[in-house]
Amino acid sequence: MTADSTPSYLIVDEDPLQLSALRRLFRDVPGTKRSATSAEEALAMAEQEMPSVLIAAYILPGMDGLTLISLLRAKTPDLVCGLHTTSSPSRDMLPPDVTILLKPCPPERMRAFALSAAAVRSK
Repeated sequence: MTADSTPSYLIVDEDPLQLSALRRLFRDVPGTKRSATSAEEALAMAEQEMPSVLIAAYILPGMDGLTLISLLRAKTPDLVCGLHTTSSPSRDMLPPDVTILLKPCPPERMRAFALSAAAVRSK
């Protein structure tokens, strides 16, 4: 991603209400935003266009958010990732440089993560 390009976000959560809330929260954050309700759907979307920022729920149908992060990072090692979860996984399970966003995540913390992730990617 170059300094003049906008970030792209992929938000993954099995709960449509959670996705709707996150879309509203990010509506004025610069960049493209896509959402998926499963890891498999997210992988298919990433095949079409790899996101620069991934926010994934830990609990997903089919495969968990950590597996999704690992698969996408295998293709794009500098992918900025946040894991949206009710409890933090043990450190030995967590890939490097994954931000834990504990549910319920305060809106200002979630927005701060999205904005800082975009800033990191634009450098």
